[in-house]
Amino acid sequence: MRWPIRIQLTLPMLSIVVLTIVLVSGAVAWWQAARARARQQRNLGRTVDTLTHGSFPLTESVLEQMSGLSDAEFVLLDSQGEVQGSTLLLADDGWEPIRRLRLRQPSERFSASSPIELAGRTYFCDRVPVARRLASGRTASLVVLYPEDRWWATITQAALPVLGAGAVMAIVVMLVTAVLAQRIVRPIRRLGDQAAAVADGDFTPVAVSSRDDEIRDLAVSINSMTEKLSRYESEVRRSERLRTLGQLGAGMAHQLRNAAAGASMAIELHGRECPVAGDSESIDVAARQLKLMESYLQRFLTLGRSRPAPHEKVCLQEVVDDVAELVGPACKHAKIELVLEKPAEPIHVQGDGESLRQLLVNIVLNAVEAAERHSETAARGDSPGRVIVELEKTHPSAVLRVLDTGPGPAAEAKDQLFEPFITEKPDGTGLGLYVARQIAEAHDGTINWHRRGEMTCFVVELPASRG
Repeated sequence: MRWPIRIQLTLPMLSIVVLTIVLVSGAVAWWQAARARARQQRNLGRTVDTLTHGSFPLTESVLEQMSGLSDAEFVLLDSQGEVQGSTLLLADDGWEPIRRLRLRQPSERFSASSPIELAGRTYFCDRVPVARRLASGRTASLVVLYPEDRWWATITQAALPVLGAGAVMAIVVMLVTAVLAQRIVRPIRRLGDQAAAVADGDFTPVAVSSRDDEIRDLAVSINSMTEKLSRYESEVRRSERLRTLGQLGAGMAHQLRNAAAGASMAIELHGRECPVAGDSESIDVAARQLKLMESYLQRFLTLGRSRPAPHEKVCLQEVVDDVAELVGPACKHAKIELVLEKPAEPIHVQGDGESLRQLLVNIVLNAVEAAERHSETAARGDSPGRVIVELEKTHPSAVLRVLDTGPGPAAEAKDQLFEPFITEKPDGTGLGLYVARQIAEAHDGTINWHRRGEMTCFVVELPASRG
């Protein structure tokens, strides 16, 4: 059976509070009833003392007046049991129960424990002796009759307001408890819905209450958990994509390496058979591109697995020159001007030269394609596209900048440029900048981008080597 937390929170407290109210109200009502009963007894006792010890004659008019003051009925009997005066009208046989009443001693008080029924009405009765004699010389006794319904009505009137106030207080307490429980349960239920949504893959954070309490702390914890789960899910998906890509690439790598090796051997044979062609710059570039292809295939197979870069001194000017030679044909074909700005003094870093060449090739080729697309869509008469490669040393780092005249990344992709499979090109894979970031981080460096005027600038910072 479901046991809601609202009931778990409110039932114990509500039971204690209501029980306390009931006990206090009952005790106060009993006290008020006892006071009312004692007051009635005192008032009736004073009235009886006045009638039995007074010096005035006990005529029927006097008895009527005292009955109006005390709400009691009076019957005056002589020592022979004859009625000498009464505020009641009874038949001749109706006086017999009154004559049989026991005479109370002077030390006793009026009691409501001996009711009798007269003319269809129940009375509490008492018979007391009269101190003076009647005009006939006989002794007399006074019968006091107090209506039972009026007796209990007086007591009820004293106790009922207290009981009513207790009932109203209990109802108010229950309503206030219900409202407070709902106020507590509502944010808990909202947090439960949010947890269920997170389980379904919805990582939208829940609203945090402005009230500083435990529920706010719980909401903050759930939002923190949601953020971490969202980040973990993205990382898992990326790892799955890279693992799938690695599995597919492993099957293709063998065939691609064989093809590259065959093409490389064919170029070497062609250079031996045709000495003139062997000295051609384009043939040399093709051979170097084939060697890079094999290196790229090897790095493709290690995507998602970090590995330390070899610690050897690499001259960045030579890396820039090699990359310019490799991408030169692509720049000529796209009619893009390639500009190199290098310092006179050599700049060295510790790392892997082939990896750094691959990093720079990826960035420069992206810049060439961006500048080419912009040139194709530019108005006639505009200057041709340009790609600028800058190299400088800013202690303690070596900085490589690649600028292009392209329009820059699209708004929806600019915050995820270095994530895998994020690309704006219809035939792109989205791995070039991701691989560049991996290489930069493997060399304890960073890679970022920004807009410089009308150009897009990619910045690679690497720790410079001393000496």
